[in-house]
Amino acid sequence: MIKFFTCPPKPYPYILINVLHPKFSFLKYAEEVIIDSGIEIFRNPNVKDYPRDHLSKLIKVYLKAKAIMHQKPIYVTCPDYCDDYHPKSLWLNEKYTNIERTVDNVLKYTKEYPWMLITIQSHNKKPDSIRKCIELYREYGILEKFDYFALGNLCVEPDIELIYKTVKNARNQLKDKKIHVFGLKLNVLKKIFTLIDSFDSMAWTRPVDTSLNANYSCKTNKVF
Repeated sequence: MIKFFTCPPKPYPYILINVLHPKFSFLKYAEEVIIDSGIEIFRNPNVKDYPRDHLSKLIKVYLKAKAIMHQKPIYVTCPDYCDDYHPKSLWLNEKYTNIERTVDNVLKYTKEYPWMLITIQSHNKKPDSIRKCIELYREYGILEKFDYFALGNLCVEPDIELIYKTVKNARNQLKDKKIHVFGLKLNVLKKIFTLIDSFDSMAWTRPVDTSLNANYSCKTNKVF
């Protein structure tokens, strides 16, 4: 079964929490939660790093969710660096790119916070580059320690074949691991559903579900 995470307007088992605008209303009904890294701050090309208090925000949201959910799984996305909003904007140089910055954060933060979700990053529109990120995780022992990995490089990618190739590369490298895809386009799901374990979407659309008493409904109410 593929798990679909979202920010629902009614009780739902798999919830995605936006760390910048967290909502806790339905956590008591949830079975699992993913707290995103707040990576959308990099939509602003002038922003080059997370604020100093960003990790403390993630931890506060995690602790509040844990107080509600107790022993149920909560995955906090380790702060990562994307390359799809503004290519090379988050590279410090040609040798220290968004990939190396992401890996360094994982190495630093997971020493103290082992409940983090490990994000795999790549260079923009270069699906083979995720292998570099995965190889670094293998070299530093991250692949041995963790079972759940998330592809964070496809949130704004419209190319179905590129998405498929990226996910296929990840599955080939992570044969026995769980794979989550952030911001997956629903029109590509049927092509990759055998390769992933979970995905998320924050998109809501019509037709209106009258049971919600609201002017929107989820793109899908089905868990695959």
